Amino acid sequence: MASQTFNISLPKELVEQLDEQARREFSTRSEYIRRAVVKQLRTEQALQHVFDRANERGRRLGYASEQQVYDVIDA
Repeated sequence: MASQTFNISLPKELVEQLDEQARREFSTRSEYIRRAVVKQLRTEQALQHVFDRANERGRRLGYASEQQVYDVIDA
């Protein structure tokens, strides 16, 4: 996979925390950020899959709104 370089601005305190954690993991700043981004993207994709399945199931059960789902959960 080809890499692309870009700039990012972070508060100094966050950079210090990032660097410390990367050191603890014997990693570079770039590698640590790369792994964090991949992990976050996979998490968001998995959650989207769950929401998509739940929405489809709700439609098949005849629910037309999120409020109807909440009402069933609260009952």
